[in-house]
Amino acid sequence: MLATTLRRALSQPCVVRIPRRFTSTSTSTSTSAAPRSALRTLGALSAYTTIAVAAYTVGSLYPPDLATLISPRSAPPPLHPEDPQHIAYVAALDDALQTLPALAAARARADAADWYETRPYLNLPPERRVNSLTGGALSGPGKLAIPPLVRAKHDNSEAMVFVHVGRGVCGHEGIVHGGMLATLLDEILGRQALLNLPDKIGVTAYLNLNYRAPTRADQFLVIKTRLVEAKGRKAKVAGRIEDAQGNVLVEAEALFIQPKYAKVLNTQRMREMMGEPGDSREPMTEGVVAPVPVSLPGGPIA
Repeated sequence: MLATTLRRALSQPCVVRIPRRFTSTSTSTSTSAAPRSALRTLGALSAYTTIAVAAYTVGSLYPPDLATLISPRSAPPPLHPEDPQHIAYVAALDDALQTLPALAAARARADAADWYETRPYLNLPPERRVNSLTGGALSGPGKLAIPPLVRAKHDNSEAMVFVHVGRGVCGHEGIVHGGMLATLLDEILGRQALLNLPDKIGVTAYLNLNYRAPTRADQFLVIKTRLVEAKGRKAKVAGRIEDAQGNVLVEAEALFIQPKYAKVLNTQRMREMMGEPGDSREPMTEGVVAPVPVSLPGGPIA
């Protein structure tokens, strides 16, 4: 009897039944995981978009230095000199000059009595000023909007010049042209040198420049000069251009030589143009032989 029962059990097909609960649980987990994954992706995209928009907005309002160098902003053209907006701008600019921290610190120094202040070219009549490079052609809206302010020692050993450069003197948009900076240094170093020459007349023998950093337009610059050596008809000077925060932008040294014909030139006008004070250690009077006719090749000028 037992043997018959075993034969019947073995002859039946073997069926493996999977519980219903396992099948239903697996399907439910797969269905609910998909929406959660989509939500995480959507949240990440939303966060990235928010960060990107915020960074773009902040960068547009306060662009970093590198961004303004690579992709500078265009500026409108300079105004006409007689435009009321320009006149108001010049007045505000001059007020800003008088409150510069660097100028205030210089005026508060212990040796302040050893220095004087002057504004070169202001004593020149307009008909003479228009033919001057820095006093005429480079003066005006977008360029040198206000006359530079010179603060110099009475012994002519050193000076500080405060000048504002506009956006009309750029090479790269927003960056002052290197040639403009060389011109300013040639003029201001020349002033330092000429005041230490016998007849206050000199020409540039050499001017060596070392550009340290880009000079941004539409800002005040401080140009510091000092006498290195004065010997006979030669004066060697050195100087540098700084921004209002004291960062060095350009370094320079130069040699100026007084020509042999200097005594026949009108040194009084040159000294007035440079803004030398009336109480100078050397009276500003006409030279004994100046001005006198000069013999030129080919005869006198008609």
